[in-house]
Amino acid sequence: MEAELMRLAASVATTVAGTIGTDAYTAIKARVGSLFRRGRQEQADSFLGELEERRNDLTLARDRGDEARVAELVPQIEELLRGELGRLLEEQPSLAGELRDLHTEVRNVVTNGTLVVGGHTHVSNVYNHFYSGGPSAAQQALPSASEPLPRIALWPMDHYENNADLLRRMDAVWAKGQAAGVAATMYVQGVPGSGTSALTREWLRIHRDELTGPQLEASLGRDPWGNLPDTSAILERWFRELGIPAADVPADPGERSQYFRRIAARGPIVVLLEDVAVASQVEPLLPGTPGSVALITSHSRLPQLVRTVGAEPFEMKPLGREHSRNLLVNVGRIGGDATAYEKELNLIADGCGDLPLALCIAGAQLALSHTGRVRELAAELSDRTTRLEALDMDDEISAALDPVYRGLAPDAARLYRCIGLHPAGTFEADVVRAMLPGMDTVVRNKVLRQLTAANLIEPAEDGGYRVRHHLIHDHALACALADDPAEAREAVLDRIIAHYLEFAERAEAALSPRYRHDPVGTYAAYVPTGSVDVPGVIASLERRRESLENVVRLAHEKGRHDQTWRLTQGLHTFYLKCGLHSPWITTHELALESAHECRDQMAIARMHFELGFAHLDRWSTRQGDPQTAREHFESALELVRPADGNATEGQRRTESSALEGLGLVERKLGNPAVALEYYALGLGALDGIDHERGRALFALHRGVACTDLRRHDEAARELRSARAQFAALSVPDPYNEARALTRYAEDRRAAEQPDEAVQALDEAIEIMTVNGPPYQRAGILLLRGDLLSAQGDHARATLDWVTAGDLFRKANSLRAQEADQRLADASGAGDEGGSQRVDDE
Repeated sequence: MEAELMRLAASVATTVAGTIGTDAYTAIKARVGSLFRRGRQEQADSFLGELEERRNDLTLARDRGDEARVAELVPQIEELLRGELGRLLEEQPSLAGELRDLHTEVRNVVTNGTLVVGGHTHVSNVYNHFYSGGPSAAQQALPSASEPLPRIALWPMDHYENNADLLRRMDAVWAKGQAAGVAATMYVQGVPGSGTSALTREWLRIHRDELTGPQLEASLGRDPWGNLPDTSAILERWFRELGIPAADVPADPGERSQYFRRIAARGPIVVLLEDVAVASQVEPLLPGTPGSVALITSHSRLPQLVRTVGAEPFEMKPLGREHSRNLLVNVGRIGGDATAYEKELNLIADGCGDLPLALCIAGAQLALSHTGRVRELAAELSDRTTRLEALDMDDEISAALDPVYRGLAPDAARLYRCIGLHPAGTFEADVVRAMLPGMDTVVRNKVLRQLTAANLIEPAEDGGYRVRHHLIHDHALACALADDPAEAREAVLDRIIAHYLEFAERAEAALSPRYRHDPVGTYAAYVPTGSVDVPGVIASLERRRESLENVVRLAHEKGRHDQTWRLTQGLHTFYLKCGLHSPWITTHELALESAHECRDQMAIARMHFELGFAHLDRWSTRQGDPQTAREHFESALELVRPADGNATEGQRRTESSALEGLGLVERKLGNPAVALEYYALGLGALDGIDHERGRALFALHRGVACTDLRRHDEAARELRSARAQFAALSVPDPYNEARALTRYAEDRRAAEQPDEAVQALDEAIEIMTVNGPPYQRAGILLLRGDLLSAQGDHARATLDWVTAGDLFRKANSLRAQEADQRLADASGAGDEGGSQRVDDE
């Protein structure tokens, strides 16, 4: 019997391990957790935490195409499952039937990674990765219009107290806005820890079934260095969350705000703006659509919000004493003993200033301690109150946090201090492992649970964690500064920076094979050996984006200059693919300063080139991008042209890229002849270097410039050559192959050869139907429809425009309106023609 149970454990372990790291695992995750929790709760939580950590590692490795790491992790996960299942069956043999059912339900059925779980079919993301051993096609990395809309995270608030009157008043403002056909803008002001964020999220939770449109949020508070967030950067992020194609997003900040309102005009939207420091931050981020809701929180009084945007003000005050006691009783699980501790509860509430955040922290400590802890905590907080002549709100939060910190087990206190040193309030389990490498997985997951139970951190929806409030994060940092020697703190910071540097460079290697300055040879070790899930890699960077960007600033501030420029180089392709120009430019400006500190001429040249490319890609004339891009490209050129003419391959590649950039600048400025001169020099810099993709790109650029100059024969030769070169690459590049065909069609149209243009677009559509994102396919169909219409083939033109409109809508692009307008114009012309014929008769 025992042997049979062990065989069952091994079989189920193999089956479940086969789903780990795939989308299908989400369908069975809850059931797996429920089964293991039939045993000892703490042991099950520890095992499930370790399993989730290994699963995250496996997902990252698969997304990046790291086959060696995948091969290492899969047997580890299977062994982990086998051991725990064996222990579970040994303790509870009666679970064998349920395990057999699970084994039967979770089965791999055929091809393409399709997994059947119960009556539902799931397609595993493992089998549909985009191989990026060559240049990556532009991919839709975030949900299209058909995907779930972005929603604001509403964490559980089981013990929400008071504010019923405020919630009713907020309802009245919303109802008034709906009746008047305008957006409702509400501004909630309160001291830190008073619950402004909790109030707005409770209101959203109450109305979650009515607020069905997109929901967007942003923190407008100052970062650890005192900087306010850039509203343009917030809009960039929101556009990505909404799935708006980067090509549609205007470069100028004012135009971005207007474009956001155009997007919001499609239907009601919710915007949550937290920790607003300056009233002027708000207006560019307001939707203004009838039925929309804007919720604003601030710790400052900002009467301008009432005057300038018509916000309805609400003031959060400390809880009433009865509500404070209720919160302590409920969070602290005091239950029937509450009346016996009324005096002590009042003292604790006094010490916490009746602030919900402080009360929740104090209550969590009571829940985790012995019954006598109520009197002890009351005495501690009472002493602090009498000791201080005037407590400000930060002191009251600290008064609640100090006893909690002192009550933590040593390992939990250690992690708490490390979290304080982490430069962002959100973090993933992998950085915890990096900060405390000597702490094993079981202990690590145990202390994360302890900090969660203490109301200091909470799980995030994406599998990571967040510190519950920035004041808790500040307190954790203060504890690190007070209790850890400087050498220990510096060692933790070194591990944090090293972790994010490796993460960024591994992701960069997966996203692009481009040339990078790599003096220590890390990229050679990170080259993908399997297929790459580009959207998956981008999503992993999105989750860590705040941490990565803050680590860039931290590394720069701490004098880790080599790591600073390497970190930003590792974010280049992520920023390019996502159109995130504001952080791209900000981080790379710091990187350029750090490269100068390193006195690494090649690093300086590469940072100039990458900054030039960021300004070229954004191309905001109001912000001076054309001139700034040119200056950076020229600076890069000066640094990679040695006086003796003996340039290294890296210098020549950078020279070629900078010349290409200068050519693109001139072409955008309307100087195609000058652009051709730069392209010729750039191509010459590649002589003797194996860089076939670079040569194909120069052929594409030259063809476009020749079209501008109406040198159509040359343009046709270059563009046909570019198409052939992209197809002949060791890893063919169908995206740029279709681009070359589309540019060729545009040239043929300008040369009055419409038949050749249509034929080229036929080929481009065939390529893009298999490999292309909806947005690019829509653009090709729109152009082909125009050509067919001009030739009198109205039926095919109409079909192309209809399909283009559908694809633009799928890509969440307002360009669908262009297709709709063509259809309307064609319909109107047809009606007009029909009427005329009737009149003629």
